[in-house]
Amino acid sequence: MKLKLIESREKQRTVKKKFNFRGFSFFSGENVSMICEPSKENTGIVFYCKGVRIPAIAENIKLVDVHTTALTKRGVDILAIEHLMAAIWGLGIDNLIIRLSSNVVPAQSGSAEEFTKALLKAEIVEQEETRQVVVFDESTTITQPEFKSRFAKFEPFDKFDIKCFVPFLSPIGEHTVFFNGSAKSFVRDVCWARTFLRSPIDINDLTKWNGIRSVFKVLPEDPKKSPIITFTERGFLTPLKKEDEPARHKLLDLIGDLALVGYRLRVKLTVNEPGHKFTHLVAKKIRSSVVAKKNDS
Repeated sequence: MKLKLIESREKQRTVKKKFNFRGFSFFSGENVSMICEPSKENTGIVFYCKGVRIPAIAENIKLVDVHTTALTKRGVDILAIEHLMAAIWGLGIDNLIIRLSSNVVPAQSGSAEEFTKALLKAEIVEQEETRQVVVFDESTTITQPEFKSRFAKFEPFDKFDIKCFVPFLSPIGEHTVFFNGSAKSFVRDVCWARTFLRSPIDINDLTKWNGIRSVFKVLPEDPKKSPIITFTERGFLTPLKKEDEPARHKLLDLIGDLALVGYRLRVKLTVNEPGHKFTHLVAKKIRSSVVAKKNDS
């Protein structure tokens, strides 16, 4: 993979004010919280949980059975970081300290909208030092061996731009969604998109739904009142904000996982059939190439 780390003219950013964010754990249903604090240049995004410092970088990704992104360090795991990381990266924040009360990032919905609002309210400010960014010297395509149609194509570009094709069966359907790398685009096009079921349920037989609820205990008995998007083979039980909301959520997850590269990317990226396992692989490959380049220099 031919890429390099260069100094840009863009200033690094953090938040101006510390803030407390309260929500729930999707897994236990319990109330949890976090404190987000400004951080110095070149420190990156760092979680603290149970006294352990866990940088938000691809080396610390942990494979888990549920559809989420987890980090691990010194025996401490933290779950469901992807929506918060997407908000941080989508708004252009480089340095932040996040102190968790539990081993899961608190949620208020299945999107990044509340994180986005909280970060904007804390005021995003420029710092003195400039960013290092990853640029690609040639086109590169990464695939996932188990899924031949799944790929991420990286092409040299002077900005960050994503085109994402998300194919699902009806009623979700096939959609192509875009992100131009700006905070404005993230707020307008991406942050509000909620997570969703991957397959339909039977409203007359909630055996499958109750099985899902055994893992995600915050979900209600009635799937029509769910904070995540639910549907049957005939249509949606949860009204969509836009008809391509599930596809936009896959884009949201992709942005959150790419943030674990630890550096901004300057690239035109085309992704077909994104998913956490695949985007974890992509983030790890780019991160390892960047670290190797740094060690050689």
